[in-house]
Amino acid sequence: MPERIVFPKKGQTRLEAFELPDMGANDVRVRTIYSVMSIGTETTILHQKYDPGTHFAQWFSFPQLKTGVQAIATVEQTGAAVDEFSRGDIVFMRMAHGSHQVLAAENLSLVPPGIDKKNACWCGLAKTAFRAAWAAEFRYGTSVLIIGAGPVGQMAIRWASAAGVKSLTVADLSEKRLEHATRGGARATLAGDIKDHKDTIAAIDDGRGPSVVIDTTGNPAAFAHALGAAAKFGTVILLGDTGYPDRQHLTSDLMLKGLTIQATHDSHDRDGWTQRRIDKEFFDLVAANRFGLDGLITHEFTPEECEKAYEIAEQQRGDAMGILYDWTQRDY
Repeated sequence: MPERIVFPKKGQTRLEAFELPDMGANDVRVRTIYSVMSIGTETTILHQKYDPGTHFAQWFSFPQLKTGVQAIATVEQTGAAVDEFSRGDIVFMRMAHGSHQVLAAENLSLVPPGIDKKNACWCGLAKTAFRAAWAAEFRYGTSVLIIGAGPVGQMAIRWASAAGVKSLTVADLSEKRLEHATRGGARATLAGDIKDHKDTIAAIDDGRGPSVVIDTTGNPAAFAHALGAAAKFGTVILLGDTGYPDRQHLTSDLMLKGLTIQATHDSHDRDGWTQRRIDKEFFDLVAANRFGLDGLITHEFTPEECEKAYEIAEQQRGDAMGILYDWTQRDY
């Protein structure tokens, strides 16, 4: 019987059996190979790290049955009206941690041959980070500072590198995360508290400072530092999704510098950049060795080890990057 990882109560995880819905003519049934944790979002939901009245509170409650957003699977069966997928195809899907799924064919993307299946799972968070890349108009001549080198931050780093931005600086508390950032294309890294690097940040782009600052942290305190770091007439992109928006505060930098603040969210389809279009761009760049993902999977677990996996995600945040569930070891 199919199984899925759920959050029955705050702070609790469990692997449980469930029944799949019936298939429609436009649906596809798949069996999951690997799924990768979205560490920030999933631990925010699991430990209810958000205020009442926020979108997190509106969207999530316990028992929480949908616990992930990115997975690779094998097509097992297709509906009568589906002609773009066949049994045995390897596909990417934006679905929760579960052994099997039934979903509309339009919500699947074919994984090209030659793409590492574990690395292909990053397509989900790459899409999230692409929203910031598009909003910030990454291009030659742009000086970018990315605050936070967690999983989403790593994807933003790689979009910026692929776009050929003029300079790319990444700040994080964790040295290990910054090592991943360097492999992904960061040209300068700032370890420790960003407050200790004001002079270095101000010197970016011949003293003008970064024209684009991206806050990927989800930490409300980081917002003020992002405003302070941005160049005059620069842009601050909010990519990290905080559960405590009331704790984010404007500073006088907004007015004095004439800054633009742009919030981005995974759901923001803009200018024709749909999930499938972004998925294709991601896989094309990976295939061309322009979106390096090697080494980002740092921990692997079987689904029944989910409790341990989330403990590591919460308690070893600086060491954990890609936490992968391997669904191939279960006999369904």
